[in-house]
Amino acid sequence: MDAEDASGRPPILGVVIAGGLSSRMGREKALISLAGKPLLAHVLERFRPQVDCVALNANGDPSRFASFALEVAPDRHADHPGPLAGLAAALHLARSRGYELVATAPSDAPFLPLDAVARLRAGLEPGVEAVVASGPNGLEPLVGLWRIGALDAIESALGEGRRAVHRLLAVLPHRVVPFTTAGDGPDPFANLNTPEELREAERMLQASP
Repeated sequence: MDAEDASGRPPILGVVIAGGLSSRMGREKALISLAGKPLLAHVLERFRPQVDCVALNANGDPSRFASFALEVAPDRHADHPGPLAGLAAALHLARSRGYELVATAPSDAPFLPLDAVARLRAGLEPGVEAVVASGPNGLEPLVGLWRIGALDAIESALGEGRRAVHRLLAVLPHRVVPFTTAGDGPDPFANLNTPEELREAERMLQASP
């Protein structure tokens, strides 16, 4: 991995967070078919061009993701304490690979903005450890850009039982970048947690040009 890209900026490792239990969907969301292909494939199509390399945070047998040819980083915490554990796994992987910056995206966001990482990066000022998105429904902390320096605070939060990402942000220097819905388009951060939401996403994809 090169220390900098052609623009002289540090490269970014992108990590799709798919470590959740998908309890409301009743099956693994990342592999659910949406418009004829896995939901994860939709996310990767939009996320991969925005970063220098992509990996996946997921638990269990990694062979089920073999067709995506991604490095899979499981949670490092045995009880899988939610998205914050996935974020910790992403930053640990980045540090082991020599990256300074990690962009994250959830595995169930098929309408992820194509300029999400660029806009987050524009907000990464000196002294800021993370830049996260907000959308029509409020803060979207899993769509974020994180410095490796945030890892200590993340591990401290997990060790103290503070598992919610918004509680981490309460003590971590960060900025929030707002995103809006374009016209009659879908929520750019629409998460698919139920079969009904999956059907609505399919309808939106079929209606798009």
